Amino acid sequence: MTAGTALRCPVCHARLESLAWHGNDGGRCLRCFRDFDFQGFPALTKAPDAVRPQAAVPAVDSVCFFHPENRAETVCDDCGRFLCPVCQIEDGDRRLCPACIAKSRRGEGIDGIRQRTLYDNMALVLAIGPLIIWPFTLVGAPICLGMVAWGWRRPGSLVRGRHWRFAVATALAVAQVVGWVTLFVYLAHRRRH
Repeated sequence: MTAGTALRCPVCHARLESLAWHGNDGGRCLRCFRDFDFQGFPALTKAPDAVRPQAAVPAVDSVCFFHPENRAETVCDDCGRFLCPVCQIEDGDRRLCPACIAKSRRGEGIDGIRQRTLYDNMALVLAIGPLIIWPFTLVGAPICLGMVAWGWRRPGSLVRGRHWRFAVATALAVAQVVGWVTLFVYLAHRRRH
C-alpha cells in the first residue's frame, strides 16, 4: 500500500499518514493503536498510466489536429477536430481541444454564443418591407444600404450562406434610391417648365 492513498482508520478515522502498515493486507493505527485487516482494490495501489500518444500511420489512421505525427483517438465535441490523448481535455462529460477550452474561457465558443444578429435578414427585410407602403422606401433604402455595409463582414449564421441575401437587398435598395432620385429630378424639371 502506498502512503499517498487517502484512506482512514476504520476505528478512529485517522488519515492514512498516521497508520503503520504490516505488509499489503493489514496495519496498525498510530493514533488509536488498533490493528486491522485491509483488503484494497488493485486500483488504489496502481499508479495512473502516463498518457502516451501513438504514432500515426498516414494512409490508415486519422491524425491529431495539433500533433500530425500522433494518431487521433477522439473528436472535440465543440469544433470536431481530431485529437490525440495529449490534446483532449475532459470538461464534464465532453472532450474538448485546447482551442475550444481557450474560447470558452473568453466566452467565444459555440456555447458562448447565445444569439447572433443576422444582418443579412435585417437588410433584406429593410429592402422588401417598405415596398408594401412605397413612401417608406425613401427612408428604408438608405438604411438598408447602411445595414449591408455594416453587416457584410460580421459573423452570420452558422448553418447557411448569407451573402446572396446582402446582394438581393443591395439591388433592391439601389433600385429604390434610383427610383426616388429619378422622381425628384423629374419633378424638379417639370416645376421649371
